[in-house]
Amino acid sequence: MNVINLTRRTVLKAGMAFGGAALFGINFTQKAIAAGNLIKQAMLDRINSVYAADKAFPIRCSQDNTQVQALYKNFLGEPGGSVSHQFLHMHFTDRSHYIQKLRDEKKLDNPGAAEFEGENYPYE
Repeated sequence: MNVINLTRRTVLKAGMAFGGAALFGINFTQKAIAAGNLIKQAMLDRINSVYAADKAFPIRCSQDNTQVQALYKNFLGEPGGSVSHQFLHMHFTDRSHYIQKLRDEKKLDNPGAAEFEGENYPYE
């Protein structure tokens, strides 16, 4: 008993479908490689232009910049001092409890939240 009725016609159809899919895959792969090379070349051009512009500047170090020196002299005081630390350094403050409070009060509505409730992730 044959599970599949193989005729010449079905073998030819399968061969043509497989061959077409293989040719499509090869063509798609070549285009993806070409696009990747184009993106890589654009990135390299951008990097080289940034470095070329940086080389053109007469003052390339911030400590040699007269404006930065004047800012420290007239306002910030010494590098690493309390005033410069206050204005030039940032501090992280955890404010996630505000978001949790909004969630508890049901004021932070997420319309897609019901889709992800439960144990199963729907896109696995």
